Amino acid sequence: MANLTINTTQNIKIEFNPASLGERMLSSILDMIFKVLYVILVFYLLEEFNVFKQGLDRWSEAAITITFLLPAFFYSLFFETILQGATPGKKIMRIKVIKIDGYEATIIDYATRWVMRLVDFWIGSAVIGLIAVISSDKGQRLGDILAGTAVISVKERVFLSATIFQEVDEQYVPLFSQVLSLTDKDVYIIKEALTRIKASRDVQLLYKLVDKLKNVLGIVDIKSSSELEFVETILKDYNYLTAKS
Repeated sequence: MANLTINTTQNIKIEFNPASLGERMLSSILDMIFKVLYVILVFYLLEEFNVFKQGLDRWSEAAITITFLLPAFFYSLFFETILQGATPGKKIMRIKVIKIDGYEATIIDYATRWVMRLVDFWIGSAVIGLIAVISSDKGQRLGDILAGTAVISVKERVFLSATIFQEVDEQYVPLFSQVLSLTDKDVYIIKEALTRIKASRDVQLLYKLVDKLKNVLGIVDIKSSSELEFVETILKDYNYLTAKS
């Protein structure tokens, strides 16, 4: 599958490697296994603690069962929201969901994808979702198209080039999660520009770089005492978050 080129609202092109169909299918299988194991555990614990032997009526038993099974029902929505576009299965396969405009996906976007699973996967035994992914130039199923998202591979981030690597303390707290929409190539260019700025003390170039980063990442408040610190924070955030991905 060809690289996924995303145009931001500022008409900036960002390249991603789209997740392959095989990677997406394997991640779905892994997630299904996790959900089945959870359901087995739930029924085991309910049986172990004799929950259904307490003289409860059918409605009470049904309410208890449904309550304990809700996490499995909302599995993908829950994990994609808290893991920034990933589920345990996606984490293992090193793929994730992003917005195709380069910004951070919201819970509304994840909820849209989750609701559309009914059409993509359950109606027609996943045939609709499969056809949509294959026919889409961005590898999107119907849920992705409606949410404005795509599934990308982040495997290349395991092998960060020494030219962009920056040691970050384990206790570091990143400020801008939007940096995950950048690529290693983008970060390399940013770091090269910062090196040139420090060497030449070119303030105008620094201002241009900061404006470009703010526009591309959708950042309003740079949360730093200076433009130089802002750019360094972007580099630190990228290294920290990609190392944790």
